[in-house]
Amino acid sequence: MEYLMAGKSVLPIKEFRQLMNENKIEYIFDLRNEDEYKSWRIEGPFDVETINIPQLDFVGEEKKYLDRLPKDKKIVTICAHGDASKYSAEVLQKEGFQAIGLEGGMDAWSDFYEITKVPVEVDMYQIYRSAKGCMSHVVISDGEAVVIDAVRHIGQILDLVASYNARIVHVFDTHLQADHISGGRELAAKTGATYYINPIDADGATYEYTPLQDGRIFNFGSCALKAVHSPGHTPGSTSLLLNNKYLFTGDTIMKTSIGRPDLGGMVDAWAELLYDTLFNRFKELSDNVLIMPTHAASLKEKDKEG
Repeated sequence: MEYLMAGKSVLPIKEFRQLMNENKIEYIFDLRNEDEYKSWRIEGPFDVETINIPQLDFVGEEKKYLDRLPKDKKIVTICAHGDASKYSAEVLQKEGFQAIGLEGGMDAWSDFYEITKVPVEVDMYQIYRSAKGCMSHVVISDGEAVVIDAVRHIGQILDLVASYNARIVHVFDTHLQADHISGGRELAAKTGATYYINPIDADGATYEYTPLQDGRIFNFGSCALKAVHSPGHTPGSTSLLLNNKYLFTGDTIMKTSIGRPDLGGMVDAWAELLYDTLFNRFKELSDNVLIMPTHAASLKEKDKEG
């Protein structure tokens, strides 16, 4: 894919993400303020050389900074919304640089989702929000679907299920999320599905939900999903075991880490719960069970199958 074409000043976010996956992004010029850049920036499966020069310093004074940018690399300029990066890319092009702006800027990056079909014998999908490291799981069987830890923007989920001509029957949150907004309740309300969360985590909630109880079996299509109370990250954290083969763990177990037990200010008590979950409650599970987490710490965790 050649993304630096004559007359082209912006790069769509989907193309940008594909190029990142292919290790073809050579250099990023981030025009946001220094505090914004330090707190949150674009990361991918491969390391990319990046420079931060705030647009307030760069725009109008471009010639002062040109010697800090490479002429032998393709530069993607990035700002908050896309306007400044487009303008800056055009300025750099006139100065002989290979440059293009990221269309929509960090706003577009924040709202970008990737859908990956998990290579297993059931129709299972991960919907991954690259900027936040959040994942939803959708399992579809014989016209019925379940959704686990729905991401904030539910359009991708609805479109995916509709492509199978299926209906969503159960929506689960494995725990009360402290670091992102769940789309679970909105999804359940829109589709008529039942929304479940463990009542320990939902204690004091003013919204309606159906209690997710340990040991309950949920049948849909030709599949069976079992609730497995797995406290530690939160007291109500509940994993979901599909067909005794796949364990949706929320934040209890992730690919390179386990869930933090300190977010509720009860670190000693919750750490003991987490230890009991990992070494006792999960002890009965087969070693062949595949873990499906809700979070990734980095895009570098993604393997060749997605």
